[in-house]
Amino acid sequence: MFDKNKSDEFRSVEFRTEARETETGKKELVVRGYPILFNTPTKVWDSWYGEIEEIILPQAMDGVDLRNVFLLYGHDMNRVFGRTGKNLRLDVDETGLFMECVMPNTQEARDAYNLIEAGIVDGMSFWLRTHEQVNPATLTRTVTKIEELPEITITAFPAYKETVVIAVEEVKRQERLAQERMARRVEEELKKFK
Repeated sequence: MFDKNKSDEFRSVEFRTEARETETGKKELVVRGYPILFNTPTKVWDSWYGEIEEIILPQAMDGVDLRNVFLLYGHDMNRVFGRTGKNLRLDVDETGLFMECVMPNTQEARDAYNLIEAGIVDGMSFWLRTHEQVNPATLTRTVTKIEELPEITITAFPAYKETVVIAVEEVKRQERLAQERMARRVEEELKKFK
């Protein structure tokens, strides 16, 4: 039975990826970002009112049990990439909910990582349960309490566009390129003194 006072909601934000090498030389594919941003108004769809503006306050995460949250692809429960306590870490800070996941060694996870690294898929979403109601006069909702956060997901359609996802391997590549450019510049300058 549908409970009008309790709603299941999906929200989207962007995220970043990273490839890193472990001490044993094994390559890990890591995605990280902020699936929930505090104090960031965004337009979302409400089943009763249509498009509304929503903001999530920092205290909304107080007391939320994060011990069994899943990282999915496209909110598909059959496409699981992570789980807290296993390969997914979640931390609440002043920005919002930070997540980091060491992707599993599966073809689907590698494919998702490559899409993220290429910037083709650059968003995240989350599924929350809340009792917060829409103010019908202003078509706004302020989320002060999240009752449950079952999953966060990788998606191509983020609602919260303020966050960014990158591949750590791409960051390292850009740093190497910058160092190489600097070395060439220094080399050219040194040639002037010969």
